[in-house]
Amino acid sequence: MDQSTCAINNLDPYYLKSIAELSKNSDVVSCEDIYSQTGIKLINKGTQLNQDFYKSLVQHKLAVSRIDRSLTVKGAVTPHSLARDAARLLDEEEKMARMAKALPDRLLLRNALAQIPLNAALAFKLTLMRETRPELYQHSIRVALTSLYLGASSRLKREDLTNLATAAMFHDLGELHIDPALLETGRQISSQERQHIYAHPMIAYLILREFPEYHPHISKIVLEHHERLDGSGYPRNVEGAQISLLGQILTVAEVAGSLCGPTDQANACARVEVILKLNSGQFRSDLVGYLSALAQNEHTSTEPEDRVVLAKIGAGLENIASILAGWDQTCAPHHAAKPHECLTYTHKRLARLETGLFSAGFNPDKLDALTKGIEEDPHSLSELGHLVSATDWQLKDTLYEIRRRWPEFETASDPAALALRHWASHAEQLLQA
Repeated sequence: MDQSTCAINNLDPYYLKSIAELSKNSDVVSCEDIYSQTGIKLINKGTQLNQDFYKSLVQHKLAVSRIDRSLTVKGAVTPHSLARDAARLLDEEEKMARMAKALPDRLLLRNALAQIPLNAALAFKLTLMRETRPELYQHSIRVALTSLYLGASSRLKREDLTNLATAAMFHDLGELHIDPALLETGRQISSQERQHIYAHPMIAYLILREFPEYHPHISKIVLEHHERLDGSGYPRNVEGAQISLLGQILTVAEVAGSLCGPTDQANACARVEVILKLNSGQFRSDLVGYLSALAQNEHTSTEPEDRVVLAKIGAGLENIASILAGWDQTCAPHHAAKPHECLTYTHKRLARLETGLFSAGFNPDKLDALTKGIEEDPHSLSELGHLVSATDWQLKDTLYEIRRRWPEFETASDPAALALRHWASHAEQLLQA
């Protein structure tokens, strides 16, 4: 049984801890008797949960779908509360407001979340997310609003827009069943820990599969939200038309929502545009174009951000040149002599990345030409900073995918594997600097 199925069939301690945390400040009550998988009654109907329930439940096997159906919470998320939270985000965040203003129906984003079908079990999960993982809840709303903007720009029918918004709100439910420490920004995680993160789309899919009102038309979109058109995504590595239209829209919205949080308002659309264009083979060009249209009219900050300074940009460009040169010197000869699936995959991704970089003016032999004369030009500094950040993001994603898809390269002793490990280690060190 894989870890995704285990997370659904057996209630994990992280989810139980979240419920215990929720019970500190909210009235969480059992709406039915709760039994273990072996038939032992654990909690009587009508019991208000407290911190002690965690100790009694963690020792027993209990299905996720069962506990979600068995608990209610006062002040639970409703479609109307989702709409209110979305309206607040549209008022507070410039990039969200720009999406609403760009549509013929300026109230569409504000009102669409009120149409999301929300049963009691999923309302409980979203409430748990809102109260214990507020950053994840806000991210889900951003992704839902961005999905709606992209869907409306693509002239989807109203029913498809509702399905898209619903899938967006549910797309990260699987993260509620992962150790939160693994998702902390900047944390270095092992290959084994990374597998837990890669499992979250499948976990969400299995959760939604339990409810006919969300399966398969919503669950399938959720399953696809980390897939890519070129097959470089996960969890199924599907590509092109194998990914549904709504799934393709959600993938772009998820990337945009992940790259720009509440503290990343300055030049947010421009930053997203650069990253998506640099990874153009992974996303539909028309969807990227809708976000690019927002960036074209975006107010550009007159002052460079603290991290967008010439010295740091120069160091980033040198690291990128070193990583690409390292591949050409260390791994490309092995790929040319005896192509291997992993080497072919990496070669294609790096070749596409280099094409995008060269079109932006990147020349590893003339890095000084990129930075010369822009010391006092905040706009040029910002654009170049976005390019460096986007390239770092792409390289890190490539390294993650290598280790996920071909874990045997961690221990293999043939020359190609040794060369790949050496290059990957060198690249990771530079990207962490």
